[in-house]
Amino acid sequence: MSSRRCVNAGDEFTGLLAQNDRALFRYILTFVSRHGDAEEILQRVATVLWQKFSQYDSTRAFLPWAQGVAYLEILKFKSEMARSRLIFSEQVLELLADTRESLSPALEAQMEALHECLGKVGPEATELLKRRYGDSGTVASLAAERGKTAKTFYRRLDRLRDLIADCIERRIGTFDAVSTVD
Repeated sequence: MSSRRCVNAGDEFTGLLAQNDRALFRYILTFVSRHGDAEEILQRVATVLWQKFSQYDSTRAFLPWAQGVAYLEILKFKSEMARSRLIFSEQVLELLADTRESLSPALEAQMEALHECLGKVGPEATELLKRRYGDSGTVASLAAERGKTAKTFYRRLDRLRDLIADCIERRIGTFDAVSTVD
């Protein structure tokens, strides 16, 4: 492979991975309970995807291919962590994969609605929510940073969650598709 083609493949890969990394991360989180484990698996998946990128069929969607690689990396991770107490059997992982795939359109619609609704609550509220849930910041630490009580922050978070949930429901309806999985 010439260096020019390698650069183009690298650019293409980087673009596809950047476009799909959050969806891939959410897919991995379906199978593992800890964010740190999901991040570790995502890093492994990115490495394998790059190593196998020459095998990728660009006429097909990137995300399903990446999810197939991720599934295999999840199984590897599971076997490496077999001594851990919370490990799903392979049958449970297969069931999760099938369920996740069938719910994918509803989950993507919810994510899209969430992004729209976060845009409506304002940048300060969005930052607060990201710090609390995305960075796993504690309410006590966030309250202390702003000179407020934890109780005040809990009330603020409750109001924001209610506003966002109402907004999402108005955009896509109720969450029946997710709550009726048996």
